[in-house]
Amino acid sequence: MTRAVAAPAGGFDELTVVLVLMDLAAFTTAVRDLPAAEIATVLDRFYRTAGRRVAEHGGRVVKFSGDNCLAMFDAADAPRAVGCALRTREDVIAAARADGLTLDLGANVHLATVAAGVFGEPPAAAFDVAGIGVLHTYRLGSGAGIRLSEPVYRKLPSAERSVWRKHQPPAVYRFEP
Repeated sequence: MTRAVAAPAGGFDELTVVLVLMDLAAFTTAVRDLPAAEIATVLDRFYRTAGRRVAEHGGRVVKFSGDNCLAMFDAADAPRAVGCALRTREDVIAAARADGLTLDLGANVHLATVAAGVFGEPPAAAFDVAGIGVLHTYRLGSGAGIRLSEPVYRKLPSAERSVWRKHQPPAVYRFEP
């Protein structure tokens, strides 16, 4: 049985967007022996890097949580969203190497319809997105590497598809240059 739930006074906008979930792969193992302040420094660098790359590629950071970042891009900007994930991965690997850490980036990129808006009320109100597409983004996979859903893969120019390999089920394309 479906139950109707009233939206808050401001309401939510239903949008079709490309979601990018980026996560520091092997984070727990890499930082397990570090003091809290050094772990915070690693996370701060990731937040700054991811935020900069998302903005450079025309997206919006939805939120950071622990060692992950959820961002959104216009549906037409799927190639830019994929480029964001690729560049952020390069940055994460280089920074980790410079710090003597073994880190990689895991990223899931999915085209989805979401409800976007301000959730909660002040002082804890925050912009966020919700919907089954958000859940699908999280479930594309985990660990190092970049995974695209079929709808995102189809939005890439043909010349950019050759480095992606289809994995099933579900159909997910992984970057394998």
